[in-house]
Amino acid sequence: MTLALEEAILRLKAEIIAQDWRLSPSRAEQLEAAFASLRQHFAARKPIHAMLVMAANVLAYIKNRGASPPETIDFLKEAMAHVVNLHEDLSDDPEGEETLFRGLYSRFSTLKSKIQHRSGSNPQAVAPPTPPSAVLEEPAGSANQDLAPARSEPDAIARHSQDFLSTLNNAGPIGARIAPLFAAWLDSPAVSALLRGTQEPSPLAEESPCPPPGNAISACQPTPVTALAIGGITVAIPTNAIAMVRPLAPSVAGIYLQNASVPLKDFAKFLQRLAQQFRGSLAQVDERTLLGLSLPVMIPQGHDLPETPPPSSNLLIILSSGNRHGAILCEAAANAEQTMVQFAKQHNGDIAGTASLDDGDTIPLLDPFAILQREGILLIRE
Repeated sequence: MTLALEEAILRLKAEIIAQDWRLSPSRAEQLEAAFASLRQHFAARKPIHAMLVMAANVLAYIKNRGASPPETIDFLKEAMAHVVNLHEDLSDDPEGEETLFRGLYSRFSTLKSKIQHRSGSNPQAVAPPTPPSAVLEEPAGSANQDLAPARSEPDAIARHSQDFLSTLNNAGPIGARIAPLFAAWLDSPAVSALLRGTQEPSPLAEESPCPPPGNAISACQPTPVTALAIGGITVAIPTNAIAMVRPLAPSVAGIYLQNASVPLKDFAKFLQRLAQQFRGSLAQVDERTLLGLSLPVMIPQGHDLPETPPPSSNLLIILSSGNRHGAILCEAAANAEQTMVQFAKQHNGDIAGTASLDDGDTIPLLDPFAILQREGILLIRE
């Protein structure tokens, strides 16, 4: 039986939040039907398809065993949560999907080894009807499965954190209240960066680290900046003004351009707080306020910058300064920060001047604070 996409997703959501972890035959059959339908829907998105294959293999092991070992249920819930979030995410981010797949595949391999070891280490144990090595097969045709990352300290910490999160979810009312807070902490930029083995995000300041454009200067405090491509023009922007960066599917970017606004509820994730996706002051805003908030699409002004965001814009940058917030659309953003060490005033619309970087390059510096003052919305937190 083939299910509609939303019906299959609803079945996954119901199972994720279920308090009873004993997977009955009826619930298992419903999940089997959902997995089969979703594999058809996501056949072209290989990482999601591979996650569903792994989840289906673990589900088959549970059915053959006739019980629901906690570690298998943990894995199922994690895999299903990834599928739901990726389905609801508006981003066009194949690399992000691949990263999630790699992490899940690493945990799948660990689970498979644990089950094989358990069944072989105790000859008196009742073996499942089908050997685990036959049931828990590696997902055929999955993306880059031969490149699964080796186990490392961050991987181990991530796995233990997920185990603890599962324990909280199964620890009664108090644990259920703590679990979302712990999940939000795990998803915070600083923790995510540490677990990825990358540099932590730079601390955010509420004020521009360099004097305002009206003061011509030749040097400033070393300041992290991020390069953006807007209408084919590369400009730098102080990183402390960036609250969120999200890739967008072209169709979604077109809707935001047409409506000149970005509803923040579009970025809400299943079982994750929206506030924790932001850096700076937006991270402190009440969740219900964020879910009802739409930010204006702001258009930087200046010579050579386009009068409207070009159709090729597929990256959303949310800017914040104090209580003012807004969004701009661009074509690309650099993955790595650079450091501005000198600044020369050359005022041109929203271009404050020229930034000299620590590697010797120069780049026009966009003044986000001027754009937010002119076009951003004012949101006063109570």
